[in-house]
Amino acid sequence: MPLDENGQNDDGEVWFYRYSENPNDPNEEPQLDYIDDDAEYEKVEEAFDEYLDSCEFDELVTLDGEANE
Repeated sequence: MPLDENGQNDDGEVWFYRYSENPNDPNEEPQLDYIDDDAEYEKVEEAFDEYLDSCEFDELVTLDGEANE
């Protein structure tokens, strides 16, 4: 998630990237790539929404972006 100068993400913006590793060379650095296919992006977006639902994310963040205590 993009963070502000205080290390916070108050606007809820999230960036999705494709993560890949070379199975033939485990020592090779993994790669991050842009997701340029709409169908692939929608699958990632749906999976992320399901993840947030499973974490009950909407209970952790209030409408004004401050964490509940």
